[in-house]
Amino acid sequence: MTSITPLALQLDLLGADIHASVEEVSVPMYVLDRSGKIMWLNGAGEKLLPDGVGRKFTEVLAPDLVEPARRRYAQRMAGREEFVDHETVVKAPGGGGHAVEISAAPLRNGNRIVGVFGVVRAQRPVAPGSGRPRPTPRLTPRQQEVLHMLGAGLTTRQMAERTGLSLETIRNHVRAVLRELGAKSRLEAVLVAHRRGMLD
Repeated sequence: MTSITPLALQLDLLGADIHASVEEVSVPMYVLDRSGKIMWLNGAGEKLLPDGVGRKFTEVLAPDLVEPARRRYAQRMAGREEFVDHETVVKAPGGGGHAVEISAAPLRNGNRIVGVFGVVRAQRPVAPGSGRPRPTPRLTPRQQEVLHMLGAGLTTRQMAERTGLSLETIRNHVRAVLRELGAKSRLEAVLVAHRRGMLD
């Protein structure tokens, strides 16, 4: 007999249908299949990505972010990397894009990951090709290492564990990288680094 989760039990007691409700939530939500194809968007998701359903999620990302995102997705589908909240940029229909924060969780069939359910937060327009070229930043070897870990989507804790440094030391290195790149966020730092050929 299949066990009933507390949420499923409560909805059953209420006689409620959650499917209709998530369609009306004002925060974009999505479901990807194992291959990364967008299978479903709620109403708010369709406003953000009007032609998203049926496309691979990599098709709606800013070009500089496609390869790192594809690698991370494959690792997560194989169960070799945890699902963590992260920032990315999705292309806007009229050009430019939206900087967004993604919170996602695996969808499982038994022990097998069969897809992803996610929520999109913190939408912020990003203009295409904005800003004047700046001199090449001078990063220390440790800052360069931190930049590459940012590009791989690692959290502060993951970077600390990988390097053996404290969380505060990692935060200081991240702040230094952002300052050197003239970026206001980790996402912007990664985008700037990709544009300047500092990340592969």
